[in-house]
Amino acid sequence: MEEKINWGEMNRWELDKRSDIVDTAILPIGSLEQHGPHLPLDTDTFYAREMVERAVKGLDSVKPPVLPAISYGVSEHHMGFPGTVTLEPETLKHVIVDIGRSAIRHGFHKLLIFNGHGGNEAVIKTAARELKNETGMDIFIDSYKVMDPEREDLVETENDVHAGEFETSLVLASREELVDERNIPEKEMEFPDTKLDFEHEPEFSHTWNTHDLTRTGVLGDANKADKEKGEKLWESGIKRLRERIETVIEID
Repeated sequence: MEEKINWGEMNRWELDKRSDIVDTAILPIGSLEQHGPHLPLDTDTFYAREMVERAVKGLDSVKPPVLPAISYGVSEHHMGFPGTVTLEPETLKHVIVDIGRSAIRHGFHKLLIFNGHGGNEAVIKTAARELKNETGMDIFIDSYKVMDPEREDLVETENDVHAGEFETSLVLASREELVDERNIPEKEMEFPDTKLDFEHEPEFSHTWNTHDLTRTGVLGDANKADKEKGEKLWESGIKRLRERIETVIEID
C-alpha cells in the first residue's frame, strides 16, 4: 500500500505517528485568478500542489505530510478580469500563521511553504517572520522559481510574466485538455518603457494592474508554448524541489 502523503487523507493516528518520524510539514499556496482566455483559473494552485505532491512521492526517505493547498491568494492586480478571487494581504497572512500554529502543536516544528503565485511573496515572508518570532518554528520558502534555470534556457519570450509561454507550456504538459487553444491570443505588448521591463526585478520595479497593461490578460507569448517544454520544466522543477525537501528534513 502506497504511503499516504496528504495531511487531509490521513486519520489522526496516522498523522500523529508521522510526526514521530518527521518534523516537517509542507504547505502549497496558489491563487484563483484569470490566466488569459485560454488557461484555467486555478493554474497557480494546481502546479503548486502538484509539484509538491510529485516531489514528496519521489522521496526515498520518510515523507512529510502535505497540507491542503491554500487556493486563494493576493490577486487584486488581476481583478479587472472575470473569475479572479482575491484575499486581502492581512487575511492570507493570518491564514498562514494559523496553519503554522496548528502544525507546530501537532509536532511539526518545520514548515516548508511552496508558493505558486508571485503576488503572495511579500505576505508569505511577513507570515513566516511572525511565525518564527512567536513560535520558534523553522520556516522555509520555495516557489515556482525552482524551475528558473530551465526556464531561462527553454522560454524564448522576454518578460514572459503571466499566462504566456511558460505557464501555458506547464498546463499543456499536465492538463492539456484544459487549454483552450482556439483562444490563445496573439502577443499583444512589447516593453518600450523601462518601468514595464520585468527583467529589472527585483532591483527596479513598479506597481501595476494587469488590465492597465493588456486587453487579453496575458503578459507574454502563449503561442510559443509547447508540451515538451512543459514536461522538461516539470521534471527539472520536481527534481530540484525534492532535493530541497530532503535538505529541510535533514536540518536539526
